[in-house]
Amino acid sequence: WKALSYFLPTFTYQGVATNNLELPVFVFMGQKFIVGTKYSFQHSLELSLPLFTGGTRWFNYNIQKNLRKSLSEELKGKEEEVVLQSLQAYYGVMLSTSMLKTAEEAFNLAKANLEQVEKFYEAGTATGLDLQRAKAQYASTQPAVERAKSGFILANQQLKFLLNIPSSDSLVVDDSLVVKDFLNELAFSNLDDFKAFSEKNRADIKALDYQVKAISEGEKATLGKFAPTIAISANVLHQAQIEYASVSANDYIRSKGVSLALIWPLFEGGRKLIDYQESKLRTEQMKLLYEQADKKRVLDVEQSYFTFIENSKNKESLEEAMNMAKESLRLSNLLYVEGMSTQLDVLNAQFAYSQNKVEYLKGIYDFNISQLNLLYSTGLLKNIWK
Repeated sequence: WKALSYFLPTFTYQGVATNNLELPVFVFMGQKFIVGTKYSFQHSLELSLPLFTGGTRWFNYNIQKNLRKSLSEELKGKEEEVVLQSLQAYYGVMLSTSMLKTAEEAFNLAKANLEQVEKFYEAGTATGLDLQRAKAQYASTQPAVERAKSGFILANQQLKFLLNIPSSDSLVVDDSLVVKDFLNELAFSNLDDFKAFSEKNRADIKALDYQVKAISEGEKATLGKFAPTIAISANVLHQAQIEYASVSANDYIRSKGVSLALIWPLFEGGRKLIDYQESKLRTEQMKLLYEQADKKRVLDVEQSYFTFIENSKNKESLEEAMNMAKESLRLSNLLYVEGMSTQLDVLNAQFAYSQNKVEYLKGIYDFNISQLNLLYSTGLLKNIWK
């Protein structure tokens, strides 16, 4: 609106009271003549409207319009960034919850195994070495539980911070860590499709594009300063010239006038030329910044895309490995009870299952986050909450 206001006329009131301490004296034919009066009072109303300013008003309007659009896109980009960080923290809480459960499960398995070995040792069917191994396995799972508890607390605090929730308040996340399909039909798109999506939807690229347009309009505005300025003005003047300070309405004389002015500074020390050259440099700098940002956009999409493909394949492999480790643990326990396997086999199976389950949970988290990152890099993260 401020840019549009320059197209409107300016309406001005002015009131002036003057006390002439010394009046001008003219000497003519040996006689002195005093010109003017002791006091002067003046009230005026003036209406002025620039008719032509070299296009600077229009260029300034375009500048402000593009800057407003740029700020709007920056706000959208910031919104997507905050949403991404919040989702990452949210899934971080679910991951830490699952990791804590896994650590506690490993602790309980090691404890149950120790109790079983102690019974076998008392019965004489297990050696002292088996007992020591079971105790060592049980002791090694306790630090993992404490680390998982600390990670759970920190993940919750991070989510509270992003959601602007006081750290002293409680936060309960009912969801569990499962595979999510955030891409939906976009999962069948190829890399070139995602690059095209990002070119159309990335808020930061749009913001820079509007800034380039604004800077280009600024270059035109500096060029328009070389043109003359044509303005029309009209005024009504009431003036009183009296010898005393007390003035009345009858003392005023009214006058009216309309004027058309052409103002064209022919030389200003080269300032306009320097301003124009500086504006051209700013335009080139902004275009270079846009090109660099656009190249980074392509790199972001490629990185997010290949990370998503990698995590998709890893998730399937990790799930299969976890299921196999779980079955191996079940068989090891059965065979150990029957005396067909050693305590070392059971410990190895427990360790393998715990490790594979942790890796599988991380794989689910990485898969979900890689989808979110891919949507963010293409500017389509807003599709989640639409």
